[in-house]
Formats: sequence, structure tokens, C-alpha cells
Amino acid sequence: MEDNPGENRLIRNGLAALCQQLVWKEFPENINIYQQRFNTPRPALSQRPLRIGYVSECFISHSVGFLAWWLLKYHDRQQFDVRLYSLRERIYDPLQQAYKDEFGDRFYQECLSMVKMADKINEDEIDILVDLDSLTSYGNCAILALKPAPIQVSWLGYDATGFPTVDYFIADNYVLPESAQDYYIEKIWRLPENYIGIDGFAVGTPTINRESLDIPNDGIIYFSSQIGLKRNPHNIRLQMQIIKQVPNSYFLLKSFRSNHEDLQNFIAPLAEAEGLDLKCFRFLPTAPTEMEHRANLAIADIVLDTYPYNGATTTLETLWMGVPIVTRVGEQFAARNSYTMMMNVGVTEGIAWSDEEYVEWGVKLGKDEKLRQEIVWKLRKSRQTSPLWNGQKFAREMENAYQQMWQKYEERCTGL
Repeated sequence: MEDNPGENRLIRNGLAALCQQLVWKEFPENINIYQQRFNTPRPALSQRPLRIGYVSECFISHSVGFLAWWLLKYHDRQQFDVRLYSLRERIYDPLQQAYKDEFGDRFYQECLSMVKMADKINEDEIDILVDLDSLTSYGNCAILALKPAPIQVSWLGYDATGFPTVDYFIADNYVLPESAQDYYIEKIWRLPENYIGIDGFAVGTPTINRESLDIPNDGIIYFSSQIGLKRNPHNIRLQMQIIKQVPNSYFLLKSFRSNHEDLQNFIAPLAEAEGLDLKCFRFLPTAPTEMEHRANLAIADIVLDTYPYNGATTTLETLWMGVPIVTRVGEQFAARNSYTMMMNVGVTEGIAWSDEEYVEWGVKLGKDEKLRQEIVWKLRKSRQTSPLWNGQKFAREMENAYQQMWQKYEERCTGL
């Protein structure tokens, strides 16, 4: 999780290149077949739609599956022949079923080896293969290493893979600094506004309130709901420094799929070392549904983000619910998700560029009720104006990127 991409990405790139060499050595016949198909001229786009394939383990109730839904839903099916290659199946999953209903026989899901799935993608003559999982899926990485499509792109997931067979990594002008191309082997393709766009979230009924948590009406509630792997003692100590400096403040914590008692056991010695009484903490169990989780977010006055692995979907949920957030901006992709999302909703209050600023913003937002109210107003207004909450507009921007990628590919092939 270290925020040192200048060194760590070079290591990752080297490992990915080695893995690709091993894959190509193991499956030379498949690689040759793929390359032969690439060398066969394809009809011009004036005669056919551009064929886009999406590969993922997460066409299910998962953050990636949810975030990708809006782009896939709004694709122009006249100009783009969209096909989905699912690497995971659940007996019944509502989002998986929605994908099946939406795409029919273009939702391809079978228990095949990664090589067989790559064969299928190549046989389907996919023009641009879009990987949604990146380093979070060995299956995706294996398919990308085989290079079954002439253009391969990574979007979402946890950063880029580092494989030489991946041509582009989708980003924007905030989520990666200008210097990032120095240590990415993929060409960074920056979308004009944001690298993600959705229409918003469905929200359920809250199941917690101040009375049930024994928090007074004038108490200041800080909140953190990140998955356990995003937490680290240093970041937690900074959060505790904020709590210590804001009178009558409380800290609500929970971790997705983690036992709240285990979370308490992790936090307790850190709190003791910082001189904080556990009475100001509330450890919450995981909400049974995402809609309930979002509804419960409304109890928070301020959300404290994690670093060096920021929230992504959790940040989107926080902004949608109109809750101010404090985030620490770093250098790597995972440390700039909240930054780009906040910039795209027009809120700079709470963006910190150092540990000291992180604590300062946390304290300021806790003590300044008027400032919090101003941010809440901005966030509510952004629902109607921000590109972050416009899935259809985002789909057009991604489609423009695909068309430009294909044009560049054809120019290279023809030597223009």
C-alpha cells in the first residue's frame, strides 16, 4: 500500500513483463493465432460497429460491477457492439442477473480456463478489450498477458497491471499527477473530466440514530467505513488526533465483512496510546444491505478517508449523501481517488496534501458548523451539475476515447 509509485510501479512493471514472457513461452500457438487474426483487415467502422469486450470477475454485486453498470447501460448499441466476458458466476446475484437481462447472449459466462476465454475473445474479433479488475484478478491478468485483442485497456480495478500487452490505462487530470507517465508502461489516457461517472445511488432506511448509539444531539460525529486492508496505524493515529482536538466528538467505525469486535480490538491499544477514552468510539457491524449502509451514512457530520489507499465507492457514497469528507492526497492512483471525485463535485474543503493538513481539516470541519453546512449545500447542488453524477455523459466520453484509440491503431497499421 506504500505511496511510492515512482519505485513500486517499476518493480510491478518488471514482474508483469516477466509473467508475460512466461505466458507467451507456454502458449505460442495461441499467440500466433491471435496475431494472424489481427493481421487480417477488418471492415471500416463506416460498415460496422466498433466491437468492445469487457472482461471481469465482478459482473456481480461488487463495487466494480456497480460502477461499470452505468457505462455499459448507456453504450450506444448502434455504434458499439458490446460483449461481456464474466469470469465468475453466482447461483443468484441481482446485479449479475441484471447484466444477463441487459446483454442476453452477449453476456458470456462459462467455467473455462483463462486460455479458453482468451480464445473466445479472439474468435469474437473484439477490437478493444477492456479489463475492469486489473491486479485484483489473476484471471484478468492472464487473459491480458495472452493479448487476445489488438487494443487492450485497463479501467477501474486497483491501478494498472504493468503488462506490456496493455495499451492504455484510463485516468483523468486529477487521479494521476502529470509525472505519472514516467513510471507507467501503459499510455495514460486522460478523460476530459473524470474517470468515472454514475447516476447516483439508491438509499434505504437508516437503522441507527444518535439515541441508539448514545450520542448527544450536539455531539460531532466522525465516521469511517473502509475495508480493513485500507486501514493502518499511522492513518488511524491522525484520525485520533482530530478526535482529541474537537470537544464532544465521537468516532464511528466499521469495516466491510469484518467483525466489529475485531475492529475494536485493533483500535483499542492505539486509542490508549493516544490517550483517548474508548467511550468516544462506536464500533458498528456491517449493514446487511448497501442501501441501509448509505442511509446510515447520514448520521455522520464528517467522514475521515483512509491513506494511502483512499475510498472509491465509499467516497462516492459519502458525496452522494452530502457528507463532508477529509482526504489525504498522495501520488499513486489509489491515493487520489477521493481527490478527483471531490474536485469533480466542486468541493476543495477537506483536501489535504500532508498529514498536518489532514488533521487541520478534520479539526476545522468538526468545529465549524457553518462550513459544514456550506459543503452540504454544494454537494446537494452537485447532484444536478457534476459530471460525476452523469453516467450518460461519461459513456459518451469513453466512447470517444475508444474511437480515437481505434483510429490511432488503424493509422499505425497502415503506416500513416
